[in-house]
Amino acid sequence: MKNLLSVLLLTGACALAQSNPANTPAPAPSAPKTPSTATDPATQKARQLLDQMIDALGGQAWLTYKTTSQQGRSYSFYHGKPSSAGNLYWRFYEYPDKERRELTKQRDVIYIYNGTKGYEKTYKGTAPEEDKVMQEIIRRRQHSLEVVAREWLKDPQTILLYEGQSVADQQLVDVVTIFNKDNEQVSIGIDIHSHLPVNRRYSWRDPDKYKVEDETIYGNYRKVQGINTPYTITNKRDGEMNGQNFLTNAEYNATFGPGFFDATVTYNPENYHPKSEKK
Repeated sequence: MKNLLSVLLLTGACALAQSNPANTPAPAPSAPKTPSTATDPATQKARQLLDQMIDALGGQAWLTYKTTSQQGRSYSFYHGKPSSAGNLYWRFYEYPDKERRELTKQRDVIYIYNGTKGYEKTYKGTAPEEDKVMQEIIRRRQHSLEVVAREWLKDPQTILLYEGQSVADQQLVDVVTIFNKDNEQVSIGIDIHSHLPVNRRYSWRDPDKYKVEDETIYGNYRKVQGINTPYTITNKRDGEMNGQNFLTNAEYNATFGPGFFDATVTYNPENYHPKSEKK
């Protein structure tokens, strides 16, 4: 189930990813103007492309949606080769930091992420999510297109850079890189014709200080409630595919009931010792 979970990590509420420095997509809204470099031609070009991308995604409808729910099938990969026959999943997200995933046909394996807290619910009970998984969840969330567009671009210290054209997922794209005040960066590859994001890329350091690059590729866009939504999402790490999601349904601004993203720990996996069955 952890294999499947790693696949779903990124399907994030209409999430998008990156490929190599040239093949990189990331979102940005057409509201705030970038600060001191606002008159630089490369910055102006980057802003124009990001504004076009936001408009193509749905404009204000995409920039302001509060919740999303998705249903589909997920596949995991190991060393670039399929390692599962595909699993059903349901994903529910509330901006900026609440998420719920239900896996299997019976929907009896549930993962809940609320802020910096995470939980895994199975027949055993509810356990705290592993720290490594939570770090991954938070990292992907902080580099999502939604966060870049809604938060990074509003910061006067954010820098935009147009890096020219490249090829991402066999499509010609304009590449824009966004740097935030903490020197984190996201690169987005924007289709030159549709202006939709094709991929998004960002890098980070693992515990051994090795640089890791995560990329998300978006395809098969369909318009849902005025928002262009990728129905195929492919995740790669260091150029190697590790997960792929195919949506069958998507909805925006649904209302979730009280406590939908809440959970209480009932057991510790390290101390879990099921009672032996009576003979």
